[in-house]
Amino acid sequence: MVKVNNNAYHAPAEKKRIFFNVQDSRFISSLYPVRCEKEKRNALAAVTGEYRDATHNTYAYRIGCGSSLIERAFDDREPAGTAGAPMLQLLQGKGISDILIVGTRYFGGTKLGIGGLTRAYRDCARLVLDETKLILKEPQKSYKLEMAYSDLGAVSRVAESLGAAIEKVDYSDRVKIYLTIPARKAQNLLKGFDSATRGEGSVVDIASRKQI
Repeated sequence: MVKVNNNAYHAPAEKKRIFFNVQDSRFISSLYPVRCEKEKRNALAAVTGEYRDATHNTYAYRIGCGSSLIERAFDDREPAGTAGAPMLQLLQGKGISDILIVGTRYFGGTKLGIGGLTRAYRDCARLVLDETKLILKEPQKSYKLEMAYSDLGAVSRVAESLGAAIEKVDYSDRVKIYLTIPARKAQNLLKGFDSATRGEGSVVDIASRKQI
């Protein structure tokens, strides 16, 4: 899978679990879509609770993208860097986020060695991802557009042509449109809005609450 530019990324659309063996050890890979730390904690608690008798419950997760990206790995008493890190590195290489993978191991008596452990835990991520449907996510920008009634039609056409999602429209002395659009199309929206209103409209970036 090719990593997507413009801070867009792939994310899982569903939960998935697979089972496989490496020599005498049994591995279970549990994948969860997670959009925040709370969802990650809940999913992790569910897996570790279900497999509380496992020898190890290692994990890797990534949430968000760009400057807001959160990513962590945990080896759960496996040798440092042999469990969570290989799973995290695979997620990084494929540009996948909003995801938690828990690699559960039941030790069977045969030591796998550093290389064997690293391959086994990388397979925890690789094999479960092979079975998982992924969706493309893009960073979004939200704006409040204010304009005269006479400009509503032209502005609406600009927004629709760029695939903006109109969340709400307020009708008072002037029209206010609240919308969300992929960040990569934001500049085209602002230019089109300025042209449609002949420079007489106003735009507020909802996230920063600043007028543009």
